[in-house]
Amino acid sequence: MKKTISITLLSFTILASSCTEESKTISTGETSNIQTKSQPKIQYDSPIIISKTDILLYPLRLNDGDYESYKRDVNSNHWNLIFHNVISGKSELLTKEKVIINSFNIGHSDHSPNNQNTLSDQFIYYNITDSDYDGNKKLTDKDPGKLYLSNLEGKSFIRISPNNYDISSWKIDDKHDLILMDLIKDTNGDKVFDDKDEVEYFTYNLKTGSLKAVFDKNFKDEIKNLAKKVL
Repeated sequence: MKKTISITLLSFTILASSCTEESKTISTGETSNIQTKSQPKIQYDSPIIISKTDILLYPLRLNDGDYESYKRDVNSNHWNLIFHNVISGKSELLTKEKVIINSFNIGHSDHSPNNQNTLSDQFIYYNITDSDYDGNKKLTDKDPGKLYLSNLEGKSFIRISPNNYDISSWKIDDKHDLILMDLIKDTNGDKVFDDKDEVEYFTYNLKTGSLKAVFDKNFKDEIKNLAKKVL
C-alpha cells in the first residue's frame, strides 16, 4: 500500500514539474513576440552661418522623413534646429515642443547684400506645423502651417499668426515694419484648408508686436452687400 502511494506521489510530482516547465516555455515565447519600438535616427544637416553673429545653425532631420509620429515631404522634414555659439561653445535647441518646420528664412530674403539692414533682418521666420488639427494623431501637411518668429540666436521664439488658420503666403513691408499675411480659415469646419474656405488678411508689427486683421466684419459685410448689387 505504501509503495502504491509513493508511486502515485512520484507521478504527480513529475506531472506538476512538466506543467511548470511547459508554462515557463509558453511565457518565454510570449515575451519574445513583443516588438521593440524602433529608435529614431537623428540626422544633422550641414551648418548654416548666420551672418553678423557668432551663431551656427544646424537643422535636424528624422529618419529620412519617415517616422511614425510625423509625416513629412523629403524637402521639408526638419523637426528642430540647433543654435551653436562658436564663442561660448554653448548649443541650444529652438524648441522642445513637437513640431514640423516646413520652412525657415533668416532675415529678409528679398534684400540684396548691398542693401542696408532693416528691422526685418533681425529675425528668423518659420512656417511651422504644431498641432494635429484634423485629429489623425499625426502632424502632416494637412494640418495648418503657422508663422513663427525668433531672433537670430533662436531665442524669443513665438507664434505670430492666429491659431486655427493656415498660412497661405506672407511678405514684409519694410517701410512700415509689417509682416503681411494671407491666411486660410476653415470656414466650413470640415478640418480641411482648401479653396472652399475664406482667405483673411492680417498684419503683424515687428516693432510693437501687435497682430491686427486688415478688414473688420462690418467692412466685409459691406463688400458682400455691394457685390450682390453688381451681380
